[in-house]
Amino acid sequence: MAPVKTINGTQLLVQVGDGAEPEVFAADCLINTERGIAFASDTNEFVIPDCLDPDTPAWKEVTMDGLSAAITGSGMLHTSSIPDWDAWFRSGETKNVRVLLNNVVTVDGGGHWEGAYLLTGWEITGTRNEKAQVSVTLASSGVVTWVDAA
Repeated sequence: MAPVKTINGTQLLVQVGDGAEPEVFAADCLINTERGIAFASDTNEFVIPDCLDPDTPAWKEVTMDGLSAAITGSGMLHTSSIPDWDAWFRSGETKNVRVLLNNVVTVDGGGHWEGAYLLTGWEITGTRNEKAQVSVTLASSGVVTWVDAA
């Protein structure tokens, strides 16, 4: 038997770069419960007719046109992080972000995705007698690369 190699959800870290040279990446405590990265592609569809039998249903051909990656994160509101996230949102500028598979060695598939991201949405919510929650959405702006763990 070959068991699935797994990691805990807390080992999937969203790290935001500080813009310095060299750049330092750190996970902000604002994203403390759920986090994820989703990849998508824009596609074009073409119906390719059958020249020998044009009355039969034709097969579709799909080609990829554009690629993107979205990062989501949420958790209990960490109030110390509000000024930084609010400034990032209002700036309209990208930051370099990594999604790290932490504590996973190269032979087990460890590493990180890295690219420039725009903070496209963030939301703070609260319910009576409960702790306030936050959620963020980041959209890639340009190439997102995979880097194997060293």
